[in-house]
Amino acid sequence: MAFGILEPRNVANPVDVPGTATLEETRNNDSDPFVKHAPGRPDLILVPTPSDDPCDPLNFSRARKEAAYLALLGGTVLAGTCGPLVAPAFVQLASELDRPLSQISQLNGSLVLTIGVGSAVFAPIQRKWGTRPSFLIAALFAFVSQIWAGASKTNYPSLLAARAVQGLAMGCYFNNVPAAVDSLFFVHERGLRISLWNACLVGGINLGPVISAQIIQAQDWTYAFWWQSLANGIVLLATVAFVPELIYDRSPYNAEVARRRELACPTSDKVSTEDKDAVLASVVAAPASKWSAYRLYTGVKTDEPFWRIAIRPFFYVTSPVVIWATLTFSVCFNLLPLAATVYSQIFSAPPYSLKVGSIGILSGIPPLIGTIIGTVLSGPGSDWIAKAMAKRNNGIYEPEFRLITMSLFLVFGGMGFYGWGLQTSESWIVPAVFIAILHVGVSAATISCVGYVTDAMREGAGDALALVVLIKSCIMFGLTFMINDWYATRGPRQFFVSLGSLVVATSALVVPAWIFGKRARLWFSQHNLL
Repeated sequence: MAFGILEPRNVANPVDVPGTATLEETRNNDSDPFVKHAPGRPDLILVPTPSDDPCDPLNFSRARKEAAYLALLGGTVLAGTCGPLVAPAFVQLASELDRPLSQISQLNGSLVLTIGVGSAVFAPIQRKWGTRPSFLIAALFAFVSQIWAGASKTNYPSLLAARAVQGLAMGCYFNNVPAAVDSLFFVHERGLRISLWNACLVGGINLGPVISAQIIQAQDWTYAFWWQSLANGIVLLATVAFVPELIYDRSPYNAEVARRRELACPTSDKVSTEDKDAVLASVVAAPASKWSAYRLYTGVKTDEPFWRIAIRPFFYVTSPVVIWATLTFSVCFNLLPLAATVYSQIFSAPPYSLKVGSIGILSGIPPLIGTIIGTVLSGPGSDWIAKAMAKRNNGIYEPEFRLITMSLFLVFGGMGFYGWGLQTSESWIVPAVFIAILHVGVSAATISCVGYVTDAMREGAGDALALVVLIKSCIMFGLTFMINDWYATRGPRQFFVSLGSLVVATSALVVPAWIFGKRARLWFSQHNLL
């Protein structure tokens, strides 16, 4: 039992549990020369083990990896800004479209719902036809839907439909980007990358009101969509140029290495370097062009019918890990739009009496500051904790090590909501500070949750996250119809104290996830219906 994590019964080797891996070599472990190590770190094992094929995404040069990653982050930022883009224009939209505010809020509600649908649709597209086609389609949808929204003007049904298509495109960046991180980077590198993805997504959500509020005041609400379409066009070009196909079947290589390891030394775990060189010399990767992964379409990735792949995410509802992640992500990520929904009610009324532009800045800058702080604390911190704990666990890495940063959600998330609800200052600076504090905790929780699912589910991470995002979006869609009335009925104190209590209750779920997580992973691998 490592650090309170219960070992499954009747398992001879701890690394036989899905998600568990040997990450650090210690003096207590006999080195296996068949594994590969990080450059300059002979004690740090590369997980997963890359093949010898230069076309393996894990073997891409650092420049190719980072170019692809940055292009995906650009799409993620715009996916975030797409979310609350029209929020500062609610009153103006209601007047121009001659619609009540409740119907205008449905513009965001339809987008929230289709984010979940898009997540569930793009996950099987990626599995069937590849990473590159899924992101190209999403980037194209985002570009076209922004033009569509800007051209809709006073046509409410058309604008509603455009927002729904925007949500479909956003869904791809919610779960396919973490899956792409899984394909490009090793376990010890993923914490930082997941945290930057979260910072771009949440940062986009935070920057959206700031940017759109200024555009709306200077020009018109339709120009918010026109400028967004220009940015989405740039992302589409970057996706075409820099995002390659990332799905790579490493199983033949791994099977051959395992077979030849056994042939080289059938009765002993100790293998010499000379044996390794002799064995691996004949494991030759199939020749392929270095740039073949940049073709628009590289072929079908699996013979499994699309309908079966499409329903695969729903089978993860039986996984205790995914159940925990769904509950946690539905709370921590939905807290952001829940709070942002009532910003206009809070800050446009006395004692603040702020204008639309000021409300946009207040609802964007403090959250962005908090998100950056949360990213700095949780991203590199998560990787450092994972490596440090693996070293103290005889080199064995457990995905549960990613849950340590959930403590920041309890501390900062609870402090942000309780502090905001109980403060009595008439200055906007005080709630702004608590908004920033809140976002430190929410960022840490999102990074922890997604990182845990990615490492625990491995190849099934995309499908698992698709289910998580779908359920999260359905919950948020339902809440959009009642959140304003809830705030008006309960008042700010009761509203934010209730959300703070929700943070505490959600944080408590980490304890059983930590203790029983490894057993739950093994149980699901033995009993799932996939």
